[in-house]
Amino acid sequence: MRYRTPFFFCLLLVMIAVDGRCETDLTVSVTGVEGRLHENVMARLRINLFRADSSLSAAEIRRLHRLAEEDIVSALQPYGYYNVTVDGRLERDDASWQAVYRVALGDPVVVTDLSVAVIGEAAQLPELADAQARFPLRSGAVLDHQRYERGKKELLRRARSLGLLAATYTTSEIRVDRADNGAEIELVLDTGRRFVFGEVDTDQLVISGELLARFLPFQPGEPFSRSLLQDLQRDLYRTDWFDTAVVAADTSDLEHLSVPVTIRLTEQEHYNRYSFGVGYATDIRSHVRFEWLNRLLNKQGHRAFASFLVGEQKSLGLINYSVPVADPRFSTVTASGLWNRELWEDTVTSKVSAGLAYDYLTPEYLFGVSVEVLNEDYRIGSTRGSTSLLMPGAKGSLALADDVVNTENGLRVTVDISGASQDLLSETSFLKLRGDGKLILSPVDGWRLIGRGSIGGILVEDIDDVPPSLRFYAGGEKSVRGYRYRSLGPADDSGNVIGGRLLLTGSIEIERRLSRYWRAAAFYDVGNAMDDFEVDLVDGVGIGIGVALPFGQARLDLAYPLQDEGRSQAVYLSVGADL
Repeated sequence: MRYRTPFFFCLLLVMIAVDGRCETDLTVSVTGVEGRLHENVMARLRINLFRADSSLSAAEIRRLHRLAEEDIVSALQPYGYYNVTVDGRLERDDASWQAVYRVALGDPVVVTDLSVAVIGEAAQLPELADAQARFPLRSGAVLDHQRYERGKKELLRRARSLGLLAATYTTSEIRVDRADNGAEIELVLDTGRRFVFGEVDTDQLVISGELLARFLPFQPGEPFSRSLLQDLQRDLYRTDWFDTAVVAADTSDLEHLSVPVTIRLTEQEHYNRYSFGVGYATDIRSHVRFEWLNRLLNKQGHRAFASFLVGEQKSLGLINYSVPVADPRFSTVTASGLWNRELWEDTVTSKVSAGLAYDYLTPEYLFGVSVEVLNEDYRIGSTRGSTSLLMPGAKGSLALADDVVNTENGLRVTVDISGASQDLLSETSFLKLRGDGKLILSPVDGWRLIGRGSIGGILVEDIDDVPPSLRFYAGGEKSVRGYRYRSLGPADDSGNVIGGRLLLTGSIEIERRLSRYWRAAAFYDVGNAMDDFEVDLVDGVGIGIGVALPFGQARLDLAYPLQDEGRSQAVYLSVGADL
């Protein structure tokens, strides 16, 4: 028997240990709080966090239950509730446990006094002078610790962005009076001394030092700003000249007020891009296209582009040579040469042109001026003509959108003006103006309203003096759908459409998102090209189906003309950005 006693004793201990383990379900419920308060309670409540642990013993469950009130109170204090009471119970029913907690929030603590002060030599900077007014908490508001911390971080971030790298809080206190449900907040930010940009060291052989210097949004000795460094790095990447672009400031030595900056740039492996494609577009039919782009020809930032297209109704050759000038982020001078042959309806035109243009382009707007030398030979029916022109021009564009590629809400407005004079090496005199606009709105999730319109006019004695490529026509994918490309406009005695002095078109469209990628739309287009506004407008209706892509939308439209002025061309294929 003396050998069996230890065996049975050990077996008893194992049975006790096993019996103490909880292999049963544990459910936890909390009432009296909702929304973010409930979410935070459940995230802090330890009995809820460990309830799925099958190794919990009955003793451990009871211990977690005893801690529940502390967990709930601490979870609600960040939202201003300091007088919380919790009524909790823990019950066991056969193989399951239930933990239930009823919470009474009580009155929230209110901010009775708020003091946000900025001291130091930079305290009077305009960006810091209104620190208390911009703080997210106000006297009389419920104490919210998250908003308090967010306000602290934002004020400190603003100070650091102004070059106050040693800025720190000398006082940061919340004093809560539970009895009166009141809280006093006191913040004192000492700005310290203001740092400035030091010497700029460059580690690169990609572009010239003079060109790189024109990218710098700061000069040594100016107040230091991290946002300017971020802007510089972003602008360098946007050029597409560099494989990597790193702009770094050395703030390890705060004993000196001068912050050195290092710019490291590495070149792209290949600067030439080639593309070749065979395709079909509704307005120009089948075609073959070849394009070449050199993103960086030399260390001065020059860029070259060439495009060649051969198609059923259009063929062209285009060469552009661009040079960054002034502010290289936005300003470019481009020399171009173009040969273009195009036919539509009973018109055939062939033109050669050369031009010089200055463009100032930002993500939001464009302004440009240009001069172009144009020679155009054309035939309209049996009538032939030839024109040589020297045309100055100007253009402007404004785009406001959440995303110009896949747009939920956005607006684009474009205005072009050009002309020629017989007193300036041209065979005729005229002035041409055109305005285009597009508006996209998403009033309800999953739906878009799209409006588009164009208006234009040519001041000239006789429209026959203006070459066809400069006259106004309507009809086609970007005009009045349901009618062939450039099939609408004034006609001669033989019925050939010759184009007009005036243009007026508009479109309204409603689009429904069917899934993450697919879209369906219905549209109504109206407009015409004319010599006076007494001409009736024509209209068309249609439906479309599209698929959203990273670079825009691929779209198939079926359109039906509501008048007989043009034979219907019901199918349109298009690919491109929304705006």
